Amino acid sequence: MNKNKRNVIDKAYELFIEQGYHATSIQDILNHSGISKGSFYNYFTSKGELFKAVFNLIQDNTKLERDKLLIGEDITDKDIFIKQVSFMMELSWENKIIQLIEDVFVSNDPELIIFIKQSRYFFLNWIYERFLNIFPKSQERYMVDCAVLYSGMLKNMMHTSKVLNRMISIQQMAKYCLDRVMTILDDISSKDIHLFVRENMNQLHPQSNHNNFFNNELSIATLNIKKVIEKQLEPNDPKLTTYLNLLYFIQEETMNKKEESKQFLIESALTTLKTGSEFNYTNEFITYEQILANMKYYPIA
Repeated sequence: MNKNKRNVIDKAYELFIEQGYHATSIQDILNHSGISKGSFYNYFTSKGELFKAVFNLIQDNTKLERDKLLIGEDITDKDIFIKQVSFMMELSWENKIIQLIEDVFVSNDPELIIFIKQSRYFFLNWIYERFLNIFPKSQERYMVDCAVLYSGMLKNMMHTSKVLNRMISIQQMAKYCLDRVMTILDDISSKDIHLFVRENMNQLHPQSNHNNFFNNELSIATLNIKKVIEKQLEPNDPKLTTYLNLLYFIQEETMNKKEESKQFLIESALTTLKTGSEFNYTNEFITYEQILANMKYYPIA
């Protein structure tokens, strides 16, 4: 992202938090960021577009840090899931996401209201995808119901705790809600009842974005090849650090790819990674390479 554009986003975020979205004018943003009106409109068509950029940057950073918690861990581990959920909720409070959303609704900007309503389902969709990893495949048809229940319980628990000024940790609430969902899952799976199906998730979250690190096969393939590399190389082998850094670079760049093309950098990293004779013949690396190819990233010939 252009450095000056990123500065405008950062400065606008400061103002949105301090003054509120509705009360912040474009002139306020110009003064606070030190750019001209012409430069502003080169970057954004409106204050609403700038808000979307602020919101998306917060979301992207949250996703990146959230998914780092999974690196080298068991994808089915419920404790890791709880850590991820707790991290997301805590960061949401720190970034005052609820305050930003409420201010947008007060502004009565129809386009932004639609944008916010759609973004509400990102968290639900992520929970659903993670539940597919955590729970047995035989219970897959109940996962949409479980994701809806978990999301609703957790948000209402947090809201109630705040209103009552109860000192309950987010991690404690996240675990409590997961335990309750597991009990419900046993009940509805034994009776074979559910209200929603997978297609309903597609209707709520129809836009598939391969840049979302966890919401695709790339994350799993990255974890698998990481395990292969760590198994093949000694801990003190300098190539181990090089290969792992390349993996991290690729996953971060594919997620953060926005306006500016990073095609060459990603493909250069993949080309270097492919020189690793210790693992480039394995099924895990072949799968990893194929997934990147599906995303239009290829080793440089």
